[in-house]
Amino acid sequence: MKKLNIGGGQTKIKDFINIDLCDEADIKHDLREPLPFGDGEVEEIMAVHVIESFYKWEFLEVIKDWARVLKGKLTIEFTDLDTCCKMYLSDNEDDKKYGKWGFYGDQDKICDPIVYHKYDYTIKELEEILKDVGFTVEEITKEGVLHNKKRDSRIICSII
Repeated sequence: MKKLNIGGGQTKIKDFINIDLCDEADIKHDLREPLPFGDGEVEEIMAVHVIESFYKWEFLEVIKDWARVLKGKLTIEFTDLDTCCKMYLSDNEDDKKYGKWGFYGDQDKICDPIVYHKYDYTIKELEEILKDVGFTVEEITKEGVLHNKKRDSRIICSII
């Protein structure tokens, strides 16, 4: 069984196949297209700050494909819209900056436009989408968050 690091860019995770559009990926692939794996062929997917790169209508199709190939665990780390709003409205300048980055991505530097945010989810909204697709949500946590522990969250779920 395979483990996938979806949209991981240049970040490698031991024992995971890195799938991304960048040249450094193990498999260069546009995630808006079906993954090149059979049904239930993948045991784990890690998706760290990739879902924000899709419009909502795109992500609805993408997550269905992830569910198709997966028989096991899915971890999504994402920018929590509710927390972004609170941070942006705070008096703390760092919170304002990271809250705004949550809405749009860091646009202070030129980079590949695919990393800019097209849509942010509340925890509740993402949880409902996952359940509708057939996932069982097991945990919503800030443990293990790689980007901004104050702003971001992880949803850990599974599909059998």
